[in-house]
Amino acid sequence: MDSSNVEDHGEWLSFGLTHAGKTIPVRISREAMEEFFGAASGPDSLKKAYELDAEMIHARAVDLVVAGVAYTPDNPLVLKVEDF
Repeated sequence: MDSSNVEDHGEWLSFGLTHAGKTIPVRISREAMEEFFGAASGPDSLKKAYELDAEMIHARAVDLVVAGVAYTPDNPLVLKVEDF
């Protein structure tokens, strides 16, 4: 699993995705994590759900990466319910 800096921010989870030799900052909403990956409420629930399904989350994130877009911490790739 190529992920780094996984952080649970309450309403969303952030992580770094290694893609094409670069690390892309990604943000996934709590709503998506609850609906598709079984995240519960409570501290670190997003992180726990992410750890169980990171491979699937990463695969979807890679599908949504847009060539030529400069993803930064201020402009991350964002995954929402409608992306799954």
